[in-house]
Amino acid sequence: MRMPDPITLGHLLMLLGLLAGLSGAWQLLVFLRHRGTERGTPQYARARDARRFAIWGLGGGALLYLAGCFTPLADVAIA
Repeated sequence: MRMPDPITLGHLLMLLGLLAGLSGAWQLLVFLRHRGTERGTPQYARARDARRFAIWGLGGGALLYLAGCFTPLADVAIA
């Protein structure tokens, strides 16, 4: 019987990147829902904040995923 491969730091970083990307995608949907509102309304503020969070979420998720793939520590086993 063969033992399964251990979970590595690269796997953890890629999972965190995926979760951050999903959060960014959710915020992108919120932005698209409220993008046509007028200035000074709560919906305008919601769209503005969602746009900013979508950019940070998608960008951070991509960086975390790439770090999980290409960092030298990606092969370090966690457990």
